[in-house]
Amino acid sequence: MLWFPTKQTQKTVARIKRKRHMRRMARLLLFLFVFFGLTTAAAPPSQALLVRVDTVTTPYQFDFVDWMSNAIASEIGRRWRTPPLPGREVEQKALVQRFLDQEQHSRDLKQELNRIYAANSDLNGVEAAALEKELAGLKATQAQIIPLVETILSRQVETILREEGFTIANQVFPPVAFRFIDPPTALILSPRDRIENRYFVGLQPGLDNKLRFEIEDSIDRRGDVSSYVTDVGGLASYPTMIISHPDLIYLTEVIAHEWAHNYFFTFPTNMAWGYQSYPRLTTINETTADIIGKEISRKVITRFYPDWTDKLPPLDDTGQPVPARPSEFHLAMRRIRLEVNRLLAEGKIEEAEAFMENERLKLVEKGHNLRKLNQAYFAFHGSYALSPASVDPIGPQLRQLRAISLSLKAFVDRVGWLNSYADYLNWLAEVGLE
Repeated sequence: MLWFPTKQTQKTVARIKRKRHMRRMARLLLFLFVFFGLTTAAAPPSQALLVRVDTVTTPYQFDFVDWMSNAIASEIGRRWRTPPLPGREVEQKALVQRFLDQEQHSRDLKQELNRIYAANSDLNGVEAAALEKELAGLKATQAQIIPLVETILSRQVETILREEGFTIANQVFPPVAFRFIDPPTALILSPRDRIENRYFVGLQPGLDNKLRFEIEDSIDRRGDVSSYVTDVGGLASYPTMIISHPDLIYLTEVIAHEWAHNYFFTFPTNMAWGYQSYPRLTTINETTADIIGKEISRKVITRFYPDWTDKLPPLDDTGQPVPARPSEFHLAMRRIRLEVNRLLAEGKIEEAEAFMENERLKLVEKGHNLRKLNQAYFAFHGSYALSPASVDPIGPQLRQLRAISLSLKAFVDRVGWLNSYADYLNWLAEVGLE
């Protein structure tokens, strides 16, 4: 007897096939990212150190494979079947603003809860319970619109990237894909005798200070490395991880910044694949991503959110954002970094570490919540040469290189093809910026 499937059965079979296809695609993308990306970025300074770090951090390590496999499958699903977005652009922008307002309210509630718990009074128990309930309800409400907001912002950033020419067959490549998430906590390792970001381990988000100190102390006892556990605002996995924030300018900057790291992986050079092995290229990579983030964000804000334009920084005569004026803290960090560089160059490791701790205590007395200050701290924050605290000339140099480039894409592609710091120096010499 012949059996002819019903239309409903055909739809069910088609849906199962689509799910299988998405899972296969997710596994393939995940394999490529892990095999070519994570293994290169995680090159250890030594096998013994790798064993030690893994022993200490195994209970707290972030499961990138599990997270990305689910996130990639989810992204393929969104590309296959778009979430039900509001039809009009004005409604989409209103939805984004609603998300931002909810995020600000959530932060206000958390701040009030911290104040109550700090007071440590039994009389505040009822008030705290009410705020906890309100916060949970707010998070549940916000979760319903987060996929829509992620899709809207991804499309808006893609619109600008398409206009800037970052396309293959008129499609932005790689596609902009991100998720709002508390990114993994980062464990950074630097040699003690120099400031150099040599190793990164992703740990569970939200580790408390006590546990951070325990991890750092266990690794530091080796005697040859300096460690630092810190929070990050984003991470260039795929999809990228972006921390929620009520500031739209900050959000769009980070979305474009992390996308830039994905873009660099399309170049077969050390600029991306040797990220962890070539510290000078790491700084160029991060600083260029900063430039991309700021430029794309500015155009997204100007195009889609004109009410936010008065919050954008002014431009200088080259069309670049005017650098932020260094604060007292930034000036102090620049002074400390220069002295630490000098001491380490002279081989005075203990003196450099004692100096950093003494200066940290002074900053804490002035109200700066600086938990730790060591070589690994500077190795992490020093990769961002546009920071007002940076002493690295790469920041101003890249700003100049961008200013004289014909387009953002021409500038970024030239950076992407750099295979060594010597290539970068040759570029500077070529344009007379030695």
